[in-house]
Amino acid sequence: MTTTIDFESEVGFIWDVDGVIVDSPHEMAWRLTAELPEWGVEKGRLDSEFYHDYVSGRPRYEGGGAVLERLGVYERLGAETCEMRKDLLERYCTRKNELFGRLVTEGQFEIFESSVSMIVEAKERGVMQAMASASKNAKRLIMNITRERVSEIAGSDCDCDTLYSVFDVDASGMDGMTKSGIFAFAAARLHELSSGKIRYYIVFEDAPSGIAACKENGMFGVGVRRIGDQSALAGAGADIVVDCLGELGYDRLRSAFLEML
Repeated sequence: MTTTIDFESEVGFIWDVDGVIVDSPHEMAWRLTAELPEWGVEKGRLDSEFYHDYVSGRPRYEGGGAVLERLGVYERLGAETCEMRKDLLERYCTRKNELFGRLVTEGQFEIFESSVSMIVEAKERGVMQAMASASKNAKRLIMNITRERVSEIAGSDCDCDTLYSVFDVDASGMDGMTKSGIFAFAAARLHELSSGKIRYYIVFEDAPSGIAACKENGMFGVGVRRIGDQSALAGAGADIVVDCLGELGYDRLRSAFLEML
């Protein structure tokens, strides 16, 4: 039985960024930096599967630490103490972030147009939205998607400076917060900004760990498969799994959500 709610005013959208809105150069930056002589990771070891399993969706130092630990860099470089590991991790993450910034400035990232279309349509229909990424670079990425590019994708002139200005809340890159905590923070801000009207949340995620964090908060999860099988997202609890949001569309999402209440 469908529960009667005002979808547009009572449901907030919460968007992961890397892997859902854009295919950022994060993976490339982590990999190319790790392969520099200073760290000496062999080519092919930090592949997409490793990145997705141990780095994607995690805070910078957690992801960087996973690379240095699991690929044997700490051991090979004799980083035996916590202080030595901390110094090595800091240098690795700093170099990676410098490279990432150059790649973004050069426009070396892919925009998932169906996601941008969904964001714009939801905005036009009155849905409040948050971007919620573990990455401190999420804002930089989304601000590089210009009004002209957004309008081109949406097929109409978008009243925004960049895609970033379409969002009502930015809950990205928050220090010391898990993905579950980031989603909870985004939800609380949407609830507050809507004067308490928003009571339900739809999360868009590409990582099983992100879907699990979404379900920890009792939210509706849309899994967007970018790598591996759809079964991983479904197994994490995703309510809907698609390869591309163009397969779903706003109206079908709205109907599916209302039917599951």
